[in-house]
Amino acid sequence: MARYRGPKDKLSRKYGELLSGMPVFEVAKRPYKSGQHGQRKAKLSEYGVLLKEKQKLRLSYGVLTEKQFTRYVKKATRANGPTGEILIQLLERRLDNVVYRLGFAPTLAAARQLVGHGHILVNNFKVDIASYQVEPGDQISVHPKARKMTLIEESMKNWVDVLPYVKREKKEFEGEFVEVPARELVPVNVNERMIVEYYSR
Repeated sequence: MARYRGPKDKLSRKYGELLSGMPVFEVAKRPYKSGQHGQRKAKLSEYGVLLKEKQKLRLSYGVLTEKQFTRYVKKATRANGPTGEILIQLLERRLDNVVYRLGFAPTLAAARQLVGHGHILVNNFKVDIASYQVEPGDQISVHPKARKMTLIEESMKNWVDVLPYVKREKKEFEGEFVEVPARELVPVNVNERMIVEYYSR
């Protein structure tokens, strides 16, 4: 499956809730699919319910293809511990996601672009791979040449420190990934057990 390049709000409307990392819009007013027949409610099969949860998680982290997402699932399956929780932790440790969580970008897509363009440093070394796995204690910072970018400055103004596993001073251009978060701390509304069941079918 290729990367989705259409309006992001349509994805949130499709699933009836604001997906993590998506631009904020008033989904509560229109919690149904866009289009002429969007308000028709179709009853999902058991498979459809599982697929919906999988797609919600994949889109919440902007993982580009099904093949990439499947690799995360296989890696989580091989690890010791609850597969669903480990899967979300792996996705949460993606560099583009950590940049978004630290408030350097207003959306996950913008964070991915900052990483891809070489504007982000990890422990003072440039890393331009969005899927790079951040480790606890890693220092994430904005490259000095990028600190006057309007997108970054505006995003930092609106940033609110609410997640205990990332730390940044409000006016600083650097932060820390403190620890791998427990599932209940991650602000992603999915049922990860359904996702594990989807891949075990």
